[in-house]
Amino acid sequence: MINPSQENSDVNDLLNQIKFEHQNNPTSSTKSTQSPQNSVDNLLEQVKSNLTNNEKNSSQLDQTKQFHASDNSLESFKQQFQEKKQENSQQSNKNSQENVNSLETFKQQFQQTKQKQNQQLTHQNQEEIRYAEQRKQQQQKLMIRKAQQWLNTLEKYSDEGLWFEEFAHAYPSRLEAAIEYLMTLEGPN
Repeated sequence: MINPSQENSDVNDLLNQIKFEHQNNPTSSTKSTQSPQNSVDNLLEQVKSNLTNNEKNSSQLDQTKQFHASDNSLESFKQQFQEKKQENSQQSNKNSQENVNSLETFKQQFQQTKQKQNQQLTHQNQEEIRYAEQRKQQQQKLMIRKAQQWLNTLEKYSDEGLWFEEFAHAYPSRLEAAIEYLMTLEGPN
């Protein structure tokens, strides 16, 4: 590419050379003097016009280069944006997968904890049932002893003894009748 200052110096050199030749070749007639002067002026005008056109072309070329450079920058920016967008999408997918995995892990832990709690509750209920059964058996043994003691101290021919004998006919044994009678007297525990 030709530098605009270099073009100006070439043009100036050319103009000086034309002026020099014109001054060294004087013509006698005024018409002929005017004609070279006009041709010099015309040449000068052409050179100026060319120079102006070259500057315009150079300016347009610079603008075109700037446009292409900005276009390339835009394309580069678009490409970087797409790459960044793809990276973000991949990161988002990765984070989403990690969240799903975390949720699955949490769900499994929750289910395991719930299962352990259910097992503990079942075990606790079984223990309570077993304890209640043992207590009931102990109460029955205690009631059997009380009923046997009561029967041993009961006088057969007393009012209470006679009444009990009639009451006991409805039961399979006197002991069961005595247990029922004593439980009724003691009331609910």
